[in-house]
Amino acid sequence: MHRQEKGCFTGWDIGGAHLKVVRCNNQGELLQALELPCPLWRGKEALRKAIRLVVDTLNNELDQQLVTMTGELADCFVDRASGVSEILACIAEYFPTDRVSVFSRDGWLSQEEARTHWDKVASMNWLASAQLAATNYPAGLLVDCGSTTTDIITLNQSQPQLTAYDDQGRLKSGELLYTGVIRTPLMAVGQKLPFRGQWQTITAELFATTGDCWRLLDKISATQINDNSADGNDWQTENCQRRLARMLGTDANLFTAEDWQNVAIWFSEQQIQQIHNACLQVLSAHSDLDKQAPVIGAGAGRFIVSQIAERLQRPYVDFDSLLDSHETAATYAPASALALLAQRQFT
Repeated sequence: MHRQEKGCFTGWDIGGAHLKVVRCNNQGELLQALELPCPLWRGKEALRKAIRLVVDTLNNELDQQLVTMTGELADCFVDRASGVSEILACIAEYFPTDRVSVFSRDGWLSQEEARTHWDKVASMNWLASAQLAATNYPAGLLVDCGSTTTDIITLNQSQPQLTAYDDQGRLKSGELLYTGVIRTPLMAVGQKLPFRGQWQTITAELFATTGDCWRLLDKISATQINDNSADGNDWQTENCQRRLARMLGTDANLFTAEDWQNVAIWFSEQQIQQIHNACLQVLSAHSDLDKQAPVIGAGAGRFIVSQIAERLQRPYVDFDSLLDSHETAATYAPASALALLAQRQFT
């Protein structure tokens, strides 16, 4: 257990599938960063369990607690307003009101203010990352590719340049893309693929996800993944191959390891192209952005972002450069940003 330290800040990014937490001291030095599975769609007990484990691990009850969320969209809630309120009620079970600040598009809110102005709080985690990035890079394209979604945000004149704040508007603009490197069903990436010289239609079933492809391509290690696979088995190579085979209506042992590697390459390329196209859509709305403004990569899938930067012919910058090269924290960019933005504002 970590010893309690005075004057620390804990950033909480509460998603529908994971809880991501990053802690810094009052000098802005990152202390710990962790991600816990939190299948919120199963109910609030999953969140309570995850919060308790964080507190037991970090011993951070005396910190200032900074909260953002996307989990209000989980289907255990009647609507997003209820989701915001019920998530904050879970936080209130563990921390006193005066130690909790909720991130919003208008700045920090109390829990009560956040319940009232839930629409300024819901799914606003990407804005924290963008604000932190903009303090270091006055112009750029921030691409945070996570396990489930990808956020694409233009930075100019040291400010995020946005067409919308809510998920529906951001889905229209391309600034939010529902694709990620672990949880995205492969049927959302493509409906057919080349296989042994012919076009093969795939099943419309959750037999495999993008995590299977990136594992086979060795871009993500099994220890990095805090998600169950489509069939509940682990992320070892043979299981990934078996799940990919089901997408083709067959068995892995009827074909070669190279065949399944080629399937993984095909789906991964389709996903890269989807994200690349969304970046082009977002950039098309900002023709004034300097052609040498960098692409800033964050999230578990930032290995994709570096490839996209090359395709866009722009320099690549890793989000960890904003975090004293704390690589793990760059995977949890919004939680890191919350802690650091609060440290800079409140100390």
